[in-house]
Amino acid sequence: MISVGERSGHGGLTVYEIEYTLDSTRGGMKRIFLGAFVASRKLYLLNIAYSDTQEKPLDSETRIVLEKVLHSFDSV
Repeated sequence: MISVGERSGHGGLTVYEIEYTLDSTRGGMKRIFLGAFVASRKLYLLNIAYSDTQEKPLDSETRIVLEKVLHSFDSV
């Protein structure tokens, strides 16, 4: 677990954001950005996976883009 947070979304809806890493047997280390909220008794999830290997670590430019996508996840 790298970070856990929550923010207020559209109409006061709580959106949870989680960042973590995992070791995948198929592709090595992955960094996961997860967004989640509940609206109208339904669970909505956004899962962004990035292959975070030693040869190609997550750079700051890519991180900014992925975080923008994560922060845009909200109900309409």
